[in-house]
Amino acid sequence: MDRLYLDATHHTQIGHVKSLSRIEEDRFMHLDGFTVRSLELLYSMNESGKALIDVLDRSITPMGARMLKRWLTFPLKDVKQIESRLSVVDYFFQDLKLKDLLEKQLNLVGDLERIISKVAVGRVNPREVAQLKTALQAIELIKNGCEAASNPGLKRIGEQLNFCAGIRDKIVRELVSEPPMLLSKGNVISQGVNAELDELRQIAYSGKDFLLQLQHRESELTGIPSLKVSFNNVFGYFIEVRNAHKGKVPKNWIRKQTLIGAERYITEELKIYEDKILGAEGKIASLEEQLFRDLVQELMEYITPVQTNAGLLAQIDCLLAFAKIAKKNKYIRPQIDDSKVIDIKKGRHPVIEQELPTDERYIPNDVYLDDDTQQIIVITGPNMAGKSALLRQTALITLMAQIGSFVPAEAARIGIVDKIFTRVGASDNISAGESTFMVEMNEAANILNNISERSLVLFDELGRGTSTYDGISIAWAIVEYIHEHQRGRAKTLFATHYHELNEMEKTFRRIKNYNVSVKEVDNKVIFLRKLEKGGSEHSFGIHVAKMAGMPQSIVQRSSEILARLETENRQDNVAKPMKDISTKREGYQMSFFQLDDPVLSQIRDEINNLDLESLSPRETWQKLDEIQRILKGK
Repeated sequence: MDRLYLDATHHTQIGHVKSLSRIEEDRFMHLDGFTVRSLELLYSMNESGKALIDVLDRSITPMGARMLKRWLTFPLKDVKQIESRLSVVDYFFQDLKLKDLLEKQLNLVGDLERIISKVAVGRVNPREVAQLKTALQAIELIKNGCEAASNPGLKRIGEQLNFCAGIRDKIVRELVSEPPMLLSKGNVISQGVNAELDELRQIAYSGKDFLLQLQHRESELTGIPSLKVSFNNVFGYFIEVRNAHKGKVPKNWIRKQTLIGAERYITEELKIYEDKILGAEGKIASLEEQLFRDLVQELMEYITPVQTNAGLLAQIDCLLAFAKIAKKNKYIRPQIDDSKVIDIKKGRHPVIEQELPTDERYIPNDVYLDDDTQQIIVITGPNMAGKSALLRQTALITLMAQIGSFVPAEAARIGIVDKIFTRVGASDNISAGESTFMVEMNEAANILNNISERSLVLFDELGRGTSTYDGISIAWAIVEYIHEHQRGRAKTLFATHYHELNEMEKTFRRIKNYNVSVKEVDNKVIFLRKLEKGGSEHSFGIHVAKMAGMPQSIVQRSSEILARLETENRQDNVAKPMKDISTKREGYQMSFFQLDDPVLSQIRDEINNLDLESLSPRETWQKLDEIQRILKGK
């Protein structure tokens, strides 16, 4: 079966494949697979969620939709190219007449890229060739509109467009305006293209008139009023006479079939005409097929210009989509330069803001990063406060700017970023025997081994896959490594629950503390989702557990344990020295919580709550057995 499929689909005609080339890394921003997934550029990680492509894709043509996906995964690094795209998007706000013209004509184009690839392998059908003609007619108007524009980028596109007048006019002349999808259905080639074809059609398609005349003439000659000429696939053409009139049948008629109430006959004249009609139909099919194949063969000479057209139309389609979405969602034109600064004023997450209820407004935030004063931002704050959204929106705004799109912000200055790295969310790879923490460390190692001076790095809750002490130590060392990196000062957003990392701001000049603020009212947490300077002291994890519907007894017990731990740690003087954090930073002190063993705490509470006076010897034995099982489980 597989062999049959390969035989049926294999072809050696590859004229539509113009060249094979490596991706030029110097031209495009580097995005690894994990970053593409975690930023949800093409697909959402949640079944009911939306990806960035779902927000940005307002393309009209299939070529535009495919190109937009390529743009999203290969953002540009050249300022001039990015500015050229942005200027076209901007121009569409000024020349609404041209914008409307382009949208109208693009709706007529269809999937030009796919059609011409089918031409190359000789598998295009008549209806697709007719669509190609329609597309080439639309391209002439698009070309004229772009050439008349005052925007240099659109002018260049207009100059490169080729509506292939020769082949377009040939299709108009030779193909009927609305041909069938299948060539075997016939009526594909226009009247007047081939004299022999026209003559055969006259014979085949005027046969009905001839047969009516023959029927009328024979009826008058024989005096049989009910005589009729018919056709079936077994006997071909025949004359049918009811039994009441069979005595009037001429002797030169040849009987072919006897029915219950009638007889069927054939004449020499009818037989000759049948041969002529049936022969004509076969010749018509053969001639139409040959003429259509000749047309397709001539089309093959236009594969390269049509493919060029498809690429240029896809560009126009993508830039029109950017203009439509920018107007709809109130995006602004970013400033792109070669600096090492990312300065976003009142930035918003392009996907989340569209998913909010209509009565809820997205809280915008400012983010500033450079390689001199604020290279690394350590962001603390409670769960659900919006740390992850802030990290992602910074990356998405940067990426959108470098594909030539307007961005969701009040203002944005983006110094060219060459790589975006993310370590966001917990995951594992069980099939490869890798734990969540192993996957986390693999991804972190990939980032640290590939960062440069123009990289943007996002770390979200790094180190939570292991013990608290290990996690803090690893997170501290990674932040320090990025700060002290010799080859470049990668701009970094580091969201964490390890409040101990706030101490780094005091020693490392380009590390700054920020927190996503909350407000506590009547023992309830209100998420303000605003990024503010300074570190946060609390994670409010218990409040989040309560919001998630955790049983009240567990919430209350968690609060009691937390209060006791905080009291004991204060009494025990939690600030303990950590020796040799870095060979360059000797003697630095770092705070750790000295947590009690929760199992021992549980046993202590069980014993303290025992009423020894009321326990029987058997009940006492049962309680000791429970405690022993707890210890064994530990």
